[in-house]
Amino acid sequence: MTARFTVLKDIIVVDRHTGLMWQREASPDRLMWPEGFAYIDRLNAAAWAGYDDWRYPTQEELATLLMPEENQATGLYIDPAFGTQRCLWSSTEAGHHKSVYADFYYGDLYLVEQKYANHFVRAVRGDRL
Repeated sequence: MTARFTVLKDIIVVDRHTGLMWQREASPDRLMWPEGFAYIDRLNAAAWAGYDDWRYPTQEELATLLMPEENQATGLYIDPAFGTQRCLWSSTEAGHHKSVYADFYYGDLYLVEQKYANHFVRAVRGDRL
């Protein structure tokens, strides 16, 4: 049986179930939701990891990273192939100035004001789910 996640170059993770390629670690700093788009633009301008088509993940894409059980080593509901960032923004907007984020400590998706919280951004590339 093949492992679901494969780490490449120690900086990217390929998900064999979805076909998506993810940053292994998320943004170095927490960002407000609108600032995440500039972060993605900087990755693409630099052709980070050899690619220039990185994007903000959708709510559905982030949900695929939520594991059904907590990883005992990290205390997070995400595969240990990834970094230990707890909260990650999605590109999904909901309501007036609100966006969806994944909280890997609690293992679920939540809604919050875009300019209220600072979360990390983990870029993704590949066909949208």
